[in-house]
Amino acid sequence: MKRPIKFLASFFLSILWLYLPCKANSQAFEQGEELTYALYYNSAVTGNVTAGEMFSRVNTNPQTINGRQLMHIVLEGETKGAFRWFFNAKDRYETYVDPTNYLPYYFKQRVKEGSFIVNKDVVFNQANGLIKSVNNQNQDVRHYNTEHNVQDLLSSFYYIRNWNFDKLRLNQVFEINLFMDDSVYQIQFEFKGYANVNTKIGKIACLIFAPHVITGSVFADETPMMIYVSNDRNHVPVFAESELSIGRARIELIKHSGLRYALNYSD
Repeated sequence: MKRPIKFLASFFLSILWLYLPCKANSQAFEQGEELTYALYYNSAVTGNVTAGEMFSRVNTNPQTINGRQLMHIVLEGETKGAFRWFFNAKDRYETYVDPTNYLPYYFKQRVKEGSFIVNKDVVFNQANGLIKSVNNQNQDVRHYNTEHNVQDLLSSFYYIRNWNFDKLRLNQVFEINLFMDDSVYQIQFEFKGYANVNTKIGKIACLIFAPHVITGSVFADETPMMIYVSNDRNHVPVFAESELSIGRARIELIKHSGLRYALNYSD
């Protein structure tokens, strides 16, 4: 079975770039926003269990790095309860973005999934299309020339939430480049329609997207996934589900606070 928290990251990867070709909308979020997700896993062996939880927040206090005032955003995920005995994982991602254009300037990745550990810092030089990746475990430092305005895993999620979805067409396709694991990946997303999704916090009107990998291998072990995003000005990821090699995983929004706009609950 794939790593549960890897699915958490994959969920956010799948949400990140849906609005790229669209004209920018007003800001979809603000400082103080907090989102909490539950991860569920189902198989013939385990039955339906709560496998983990993921929490994201936009900190209220900006951070100053190299004289630039940046917005600080954090994403944390970990396995929970009895599932932790089966697979113990605890991940933390941090991004520091320019609040005027939502481009990242600094990214931290701290991953511990069983014996698998990642401890990396990434520095973006957006003006010159340069990236420095530092592996804190072995002090390996690598430099990359890449596209301008490249996003990291977490900053992309917030960057694309500001785009306008008012004129979507069925099967419309969007693409974006992402820097992750010392590589640039091209991800494609296809709009599949609309749905009202039942969650623990109510029935929410959503847009449906399906991700496809165009280049790179970040999703090489992943089966098809469907992503549901709130059909309102927040563009909040609400629900995702995926068939795994063994069993099925899904993620659901279970709590929110500090949203800029009212969530679009359907009747």
